[in-house]
Amino acid sequence: MPTIGISSSNYQRLLRRSASFDDTPNDVIGRLLNQTEAEARGDQGSKALKTKAPAPPGSILPVGEYWRPILSVLADAGGSAPANDVIDALEERMGNALKDRDLETLRNGEVRWRNRARFARLRMKERGLLSDTSQRGVWEITTAGRAHLARSE
Repeated sequence: MPTIGISSSNYQRLLRRSASFDDTPNDVIGRLLNQTEAEARGDQGSKALKTKAPAPPGSILPVGEYWRPILSVLADAGGSAPANDVIDALEERMGNALKDRDLETLRNGEVRWRNRARFARLRMKERGLLSDTSQRGVWEITTAGRAHLARSE
C-alpha cells in the first residue's frame, strides 16, 4: 500500500472529520474524494454523502478535559478496567461539565461525549499516559499517567 505524508495541521483536520472512533485517515480521505467526485457529477443530493457539520469550537468539552477523570477512574479501579466500565463511570464524574452538544447522538448512534472519551484515550496512549499494550477492550494507566494525575490534583 502506498504511503503519503501529511502535515500535522492536515492530520488534525482529518481527525475532526472522523465519523467514528474506528475511522482511519484513509476512510476520511475516501469519503472526501467520493464527495468531491459526486459534486463534480452534480450528485449533491446523495444520501450516502450527507454528514452532520462538526461541532463548532467551544460548543463541546475539549478532549483534554477527559484526561483527569479517565485517569482517576482507572486509578480508583486499581490501574485498569474494561473500556465500557471506564466510560460509564465518566458519566457520573463529568455530568456537570458536559455541554449540550456533548449529549447529542452521532450518526453512528453513540452519544458524542462517549465517542470523544474514546478519542481522549487515543491521545492519552500517544502521550504514554495509558498503556498501548493492555488487553483489547481494557484501559490501563501507566506510571506516567499516575504522575500526570498526581500533578493535576
